[in-house]
Amino acid sequence: MDQRKWLLIKANFYGTEDLADGYYRLREIDGGYQLAFLVAGPCGDKIPHPEVTLRLEGNQMQPIRLRDLEATPILNLSKENDLERIEALTDQLLNRFIKAKKLSL
Repeated sequence: MDQRKWLLIKANFYGTEDLADGYYRLREIDGGYQLAFLVAGPCGDKIPHPEVTLRLEGNQMQPIRLRDLEATPILNLSKENDLERIEALTDQLLNRFIKAKKLSL
């Protein structure tokens, strides 16, 4: 995971923000963070598309779990079994956050 992208996002996002194409959420959880792009559900709820759980490993934040309830079939990935896929999808999500606010490295 690109730590520069992560630090840029952490400095410019917190909580849930309604931007042009959906909801962007960064929240602190026990021992890490959750980074998610959310779409509006049929009942006004927000559906993760996707949501990544990040943990500090050594001195770097790393993705450990990814779920996407909007994808078909639903994705529920862990780093133990799907590390390459989680890293690729996390990079796409980081880029989406950066593009949403027109940030630059």
